[in-house]
Amino acid sequence: MNRKVMLGLALAVCGVAVTALAEDKAAAPVFPKDYRGWQYVKSMVIADKKNALYGFHHVFIEDKGLKALKDGKGYPEGTQMVVPFYEVKEEGGAMVPGALMKTLVMKRDKKAADTGGWRFAAFDPSDKVLEMDVKAGCFQCHTAKKDREFVFSEWAEK
Repeated sequence: MNRKVMLGLALAVCGVAVTALAEDKAAAPVFPKDYRGWQYVKSMVIADKKNALYGFHHVFIEDKGLKALKDGKGYPEGTQMVVPFYEVKEEGGAMVPGALMKTLVMKRDKKAADTGGWRFAAFDPSDKVLEMDVKAGCFQCHTAKKDREFVFSEWAEK
């Protein structure tokens, strides 16, 4: 094969790769500014600063995903869950949320087959995207909940 043909093929492959990357970024969740008006699900605290999930977490879900959360499956396309992570601070003998560290978002997208039909994103306190490896940083842990469509949070009736 001559050099021009090889160069053309290489550029075409790079173009496809860049397009796929751009499409993936375009499909990534955006920061949902109104999430505090969504259904509150639960809170939890991981006080160990060595734990990758350290922080005081609050979990919110859009109304359209609430039935699926209660059933443990059947999330409609586009359903989003948001989890802000706060510093853990002690105040008067109680553990309370401190400063916001980051906000994580899961969005149902069945095209994201390599991450269980979910897209993940993380945002800093100013709502700017944090670069991350979603397979290693998010989905790897979520595989433990395959039976619940990779969602850890469960609805508490009482």
